[in-house]
Amino acid sequence: MVKQKKLSIFNLKTSNLIILTFFLIILYLYFSSNVKKDHISKAYITNQGDNTVSIIDLETLNTLDTLEVGVAPLGITILQKKKLVFIGNVGSDDISVIDAVNDRLIKTIKLGTAPLSLTSNSEETEVYVTDWFKNNVLTISIEQMRVTNSLNVGITPSGIAYNKKHQYQVISNRDANTLEIYTKDHNLVKKIETGNHPFGIYTEGDFVYVANVYDDSVSIINLVDWSTYEFLVGAHPYNVRVHNKVAYVTNTVDDTITIYDLDSKKTIKTLDTGETPENLDLNIKLNLVVVTNWGSDSISIFDIQTLQLLKEIKTGAQSRSFGDFILQ
Repeated sequence: MVKQKKLSIFNLKTSNLIILTFFLIILYLYFSSNVKKDHISKAYITNQGDNTVSIIDLETLNTLDTLEVGVAPLGITILQKKKLVFIGNVGSDDISVIDAVNDRLIKTIKLGTAPLSLTSNSEETEVYVTDWFKNNVLTISIEQMRVTNSLNVGITPSGIAYNKKHQYQVISNRDANTLEIYTKDHNLVKKIETGNHPFGIYTEGDFVYVANVYDDSVSIINLVDWSTYEFLVGAHPYNVRVHNKVAYVTNTVDDTITIYDLDSKKTIKTLDTGETPENLDLNIKLNLVVVTNWGSDSISIFDIQTLQLLKEIKTGAQSRSFGDFILQ
C-alpha cells in the first residue's frame, strides 16, 4: 500500500509538470506572435499618389503595414537611435513623425511650405528640410518638434545630406547647378558648381556624391581640397548611395541602376528595376539594395553581393522615399 501511494504522488507531480510546461509554451507562442518586434530592419516607402507609407520587413521581404500620413508624402529621414521617422508631405505642407517601434503616427509638424528632402545631424537633435519654393532650409528641433531656424540658400534646393565627419550640411540647388556646404551653425563654407540639375546627394567621410539629372552623370566633391570628378551613368540619374567604394545610382529614364567601381572608375553592372526608379537605400547587414520605383508603384530589392533581384514588392501609388528610408 505504501508503494502504491508513493507511485501515485509521483505520477501526479509529473502530470502537473507536463500541464505547466504546455501552458507556458502556449503563452510564449501567443505573446511572440502578438508582440511587434522593434529590432527588425524596415523600409519606409512614401507613396505620393495615395498619401500613405508602406512599411516593409527587410528580413522576410513582406509588407508589415500601411500608414496614412499627410498629402503627397515624398521626402524622408530616419533617426536611427531615437527610432523616429520624419516624412515630408508636399501636398499638405507639413511633416509626419512616426514612432518606428510601434509604427504609429505621433506628431504632425506644420511648416506652411512644401518640404522636399530631409536629413538629421549626428546627435539627432535637429532635422533639416529643403524648402523648394522659398529657397530655404528649415531646421526642426527634435525636443520642441517645431521649426526653429530658416536658412536662405540657392535656387530650388533639392537634396540635403549631413556629413558626420566634418559636421556639414550639404545642399544641392537644382536650378542653380550648385552645391552649398554649411557648418552645423548654418555658416557657408563653400559653394561649388556641379553638373546640370543636381538632385539626390550622398556624403560620407571626405566626399560628397551628387546625381546630375540632365548630364547623365554623378559629381564627386572632395571636402578637403575641393577637387571634383564626374562619371557617366544612365539616363536622368536621380539619386546615389556609396558603400565600400562602390556607387549605386538610379537612372529614371532607363529603368535601371548603375553599379560603379570608384577605384577602377568603371561600371561593374547595370541592373533592370521597375519603372522610373528614383531613390535607393542600402542595408549593409542584410546585403540589400532597395530601390523605389515611382512608375510601377513598387520597390525592387537586390542582393549586394550577387547583384541579383531578390524580390519586387508592390507598394502604394507613386513610391518615392527621397532620403534615407531604411531603419537599420
